[in-house]
Amino acid sequence: MIKEKTTFFICFIGLALANNQQQQQQQSLTLPSSSSSSSSSSIGEIIRQTINQLDSNLTEFYKDSLQKFKFGDQNTTTSEMSTTTNPSLNISALLHLKMPDPWNIETIKPKIVFYKRGQPEFEVDHFADPKQTAQQLNKLGFLQTNRLILITHGFHNNFNTDWLHNYKEKIFNISEQFKLQQTVAILGWGGGADILVFRYRQAASNVLTVGQWLSKYIVTIKQIQPNTTIYGIGHSLGAHVMGIAGRLSHGFDRISGLDPAGPCFEKVENSQTLRASDARLVDVIHTDGYDSKLDPSEWFFPVNHYGSLVPIGTLDFYPNYGYHQPGAGAFTVAGSHLRSLELFEWSITNPNKFLTKQVLISTPDFDDPVDENEPTKYLAEMGYYADQWKLPPLHASTLYYLQTNKEQPWV
Repeated sequence: MIKEKTTFFICFIGLALANNQQQQQQQSLTLPSSSSSSSSSSIGEIIRQTINQLDSNLTEFYKDSLQKFKFGDQNTTTSEMSTTTNPSLNISALLHLKMPDPWNIETIKPKIVFYKRGQPEFEVDHFADPKQTAQQLNKLGFLQTNRLILITHGFHNNFNTDWLHNYKEKIFNISEQFKLQQTVAILGWGGGADILVFRYRQAASNVLTVGQWLSKYIVTIKQIQPNTTIYGIGHSLGAHVMGIAGRLSHGFDRISGLDPAGPCFEKVENSQTLRASDARLVDVIHTDGYDSKLDPSEWFFPVNHYGSLVPIGTLDFYPNYGYHQPGAGAFTVAGSHLRSLELFEWSITNPNKFLTKQVLISTPDFDDPVDENEPTKYLAEMGYYADQWKLPPLHASTLYYLQTNKEQPWV
């Protein structure tokens, strides 16, 4: 079971309120004292004025965030931080700054562990030579299978995160059922992803280092076993890791992006974003895109989504229009952002359940969901078996819609 955690945006609120308090003190903001209020104001009036002041600050902060939040705009300078709508609360401006430099591979220390039923696992450390590694994998039989499946995580996760290993076991079980031999490899990069919650921008930057590192192993694997089919599955930031590795290696047959991370990747020119050209097939599941209709728990957050509505794949699937998944709590790791993981995991053991012949009537944008669908004659399947169906022709829409339930069975 996926453990529910408080999300990293809670830290933004703490920072915002602390920053606001400091600014208020510096500006010598005075509220009626209890002694003076006895003649001119009641205690209730003091409280009312205090709440109004906070409400005004937070409202301006929230409005400014929605208007200006561009997730890593490369053109914003430090001096521009003082020109926000509310200078006493400029947390959103902090995220306008240029992305930090990615950490090096020695700091992140990623590793890949290869699994094949019936034999010991094989671990690849961050310093392992790619050519020697590929030769050893081939010698041990890890590359002599129907398919090599690589799985990786996103922010605030690591190699030991439960869903990675749940996926592995379900893939092995279904492989036995269909009499397939598949190698599953788990890529863990917790040294660059499972970091302090307010360092999200650093984790987003680190995808470049990990993607480049992974690509070197993919290149050598393809050199030794050119016919090896390679399939990458990545959640959130992990989707972009797979995208970079695919782009640099030209070795992926398929990449599944499970609610690819939006903050720091959408609405800007970002070369690290997963793209449709990163593999022969790139199928994307969108579950936590932007929505202007806020849940009350989201009123004072600078952004109300972790994924993105922007289509970036060969096939883009928008269950429930790609945001506010039914039954998912707002701003918890077990909310809409993780729904993509739950849907994909269920699809592994439930083929033909996520079939759809409905598409969105237009293309959604970062802050512009599409809430209508229309029929198409081209069938598609969301999830693990998306590659079992013929792709629609170039002129046809590939923005697929389907409705899911709030719990299992999802359809």
